[in-house]
Amino acid sequence: MILHESNLHPTVRMSEFKRLLRLPPQYVFGDPMAGHVEWVQSWFSAHGRPWLSAVAVERCEADGDAVRLDGVTVHSRELARRFRKARSAIVVAASAGPEAEAEAAVRWEEDEPDRYYFMESYASAVVEALIGEARARLCVWADARGQVLLPHYSPGYHGWTVGDQAMVFSLFGERVQPGPMEVMESGMLRPKKSQLAVFAMADARDAAGEPADLVPCKYCPHLKCDFRREPSALTA
Repeated sequence: MILHESNLHPTVRMSEFKRLLRLPPQYVFGDPMAGHVEWVQSWFSAHGRPWLSAVAVERCEADGDAVRLDGVTVHSRELARRFRKARSAIVVAASAGPEAEAEAAVRWEEDEPDRYYFMESYASAVVEALIGEARARLCVWADARGQVLLPHYSPGYHGWTVGDQAMVFSLFGERVQPGPMEVMESGMLRPKKSQLAVFAMADARDAAGEPADLVPCKYCPHLKCDFRREPSALTA
């Protein structure tokens, strides 16, 4: 594996947390919401066990609406468009951990819907932060091999059925994950605050001049990255 880590504490951008709470970026937390924010941050710091793993896919080929990832073939015209310059890929699994899901259930059972909502939203933000931090590290990994990392895409995104989760997860083979993850028959993941993401890699010359949606830098939170190829559209 390229990455295999548990008990992580990624930096959650407050603007992303607010977005997941369906609040505007400029919103200022007052009581009692400020207390919920402090509680969920403290809970994750003390009890959360987010984890992340990544495995290399040596061969990636796009043809029509089919994308072949080593021995696995998935069908998505949108994915094939995005991966048309790819030669290899990296599959990432990230999870906020079962502890967060269990704590959210406790809050619901104890009739604390606000804390349930804050826990659910913060756990989603943790997963996004894990994917973002993985992106930054994988850019370094790809650069050392003369390649560039393209933006990730996940089953369930536009044009790619969530039913392909099991096939994507199968690319990990018999490797043991840092934490539990299960793909249900519906394609949903357990714990539910988890994500599978596929990052394609292309030769630097092939990726030059690609449209904005095929360059990961625009929405990457790592503003001082040495591998940045495009100004960031994000604000702190």
